[in-house]
Amino acid sequence: MYDIRPFAPLYGPNAGAGAGSLIASTTISGTTSSVSGSLPGIANSDLNQIQIANTSSAWAYVNFGRNTTEIPAATVAASYPVAPGSVVVVTVNSEVGAAAVILSTGTGNVIFTRGAGT
Repeated sequence: MYDIRPFAPLYGPNAGAGAGSLIASTTISGTTSSVSGSLPGIANSDLNQIQIANTSSAWAYVNFGRNTTEIPAATVAASYPVAPGSVVVVTVNSEVGAAAVILSTGTGNVIFTRGAGT
């Protein structure tokens, strides 16, 4: 039997007098050229789900890699497609620490949030 849980974004617990809060997401400003950025949270952990929110009005295509120096450039032909205005959750290898984005047209933001769920 499988235990199904909704996506849970990373949360930093209370520390001393400081209140806990969500870990900041990473926003990549996409264009028609591949742009990469480091993902939030810790790679090589059991938090291997990434929520992708494409806030642009164009298709976004995403690649993942270990870090920003080793990631393959995102391409329209060979990267994971995310529809305009949509949010998807993908499960990635635990070593993933970076993402690359290219948009089919124009410019816009793609937001990445690390978390866990099933």
